[in-house]
Amino acid sequence: MLLRFYTHWRNSYSGIPPTIWFLSLITLVNRCGAMVIAFITIYLTQELHFSLREAGYVMGCFGGGALVGAYLGGWLTDRLGYWSVQIASLLLNGLMLLVMMLVHDFGWMCFTVFVMSLVAEVFRPANSVAINLHCTVETRTRSISLYRMAANIGWTVAPVVGGLMAALGWNWLFWVDGLTCMLAAFLVYRLLPNTPSPVHHHEEGDTPQMAPLSPYRDRQFLWFILLTMLNGVIFMQLLWTVPVFFKQTYGWSEARIGLVSALNGLIVFMVEMPLIFRIERLRAPLYFVRMGLILYALAYLAFTLPPGGMTNALLFITVISFGEIFVMPFSSNHVYGRMGATRQGQYVALYTMAYSVANIIAPLLGTQIIAAYGYNTLWYVLAGLSGVVWVGIWKVEKGTVRPASYIPAPSSTVPQT
Repeated sequence: MLLRFYTHWRNSYSGIPPTIWFLSLITLVNRCGAMVIAFITIYLTQELHFSLREAGYVMGCFGGGALVGAYLGGWLTDRLGYWSVQIASLLLNGLMLLVMMLVHDFGWMCFTVFVMSLVAEVFRPANSVAINLHCTVETRTRSISLYRMAANIGWTVAPVVGGLMAALGWNWLFWVDGLTCMLAAFLVYRLLPNTPSPVHHHEEGDTPQMAPLSPYRDRQFLWFILLTMLNGVIFMQLLWTVPVFFKQTYGWSEARIGLVSALNGLIVFMVEMPLIFRIERLRAPLYFVRMGLILYALAYLAFTLPPGGMTNALLFITVISFGEIFVMPFSSNHVYGRMGATRQGQYVALYTMAYSVANIIAPLLGTQIIAAYGYNTLWYVLAGLSGVVWVGIWKVEKGTVRPASYIPAPSSTVPQT
């Protein structure tokens, strides 16, 4: 049994181009140092003594910066290329994290977080275009999953180490986060080619979906972007309000919160690649996105069940992790399947901007509902919103032509181990 699982797990990584591995390594280094974001709400409320509402406004500025950065990143990527944009973004992000360490005033913190988020988000469209250019149609979903696996290993390490460092002093988080961004920039410079990949993205006989010149004229895609934004609002409570819930309701230390949160990255690391390898050709991508939304709703409702405490927290983390496994890679694959050969940066930028808008709304919505009505109300709202997005994705799926990357496989060709 274990041998069969190991063989399947190993086979799920075969055939992925070397450049995707390099991109994943760079992401691993960058995310291992991502300690500030993992604890930013606690830092603002506990160390700087901001109110929960003020912390929500600061994180709204984080989302605003991410929104502008995503648009700018797509525009720059289409003009300057993914290589230089990634390097500049990582270097400036590292610098802004070191500056942020020195800021304690509420107004200046809002401004600094806005700029830091802007330069950080410029990286994402360039990075996504690099992934799309250097993978094949057959390996695209797994390439996305490998990249996400690296990110989740980083997220597994970051909260654990960050929680321990917070006990030594908050400045340690800013130094490590800033310096790892700069290290990641060096790895981009050394490891990634500064030219487009020669890989052909469509096999002979495969008819690619023709995308309009601008993503802003692709109506089905725009509806999908709106639903992605709402989806992001739901998922991002894991980052913005759930740690505060653990702190205020359960009375946990930062170290314990970090350990429990790290389970999310561990589950994704162990499960996502072999699961994607087995199921990716069985259904169109949006079918799996809808499955993930059901799991999101169940995860938040777990907090309303008895007995509370560690049991509910572990149930929540486990269920939302499986929801993430279904939603995130298949959403990205859907976006890549709709892009044409031109303006890829703008398509990816619009998708990234959906999460940037979610970064504005998520902390504001979550903190305001908590302050006015309590945590249980927030969990019910998130479960209901998951149902609304499920219906929207279902309607988009009915009206969307399947992308060229979707190749139904008969049961006899499904990988067996």
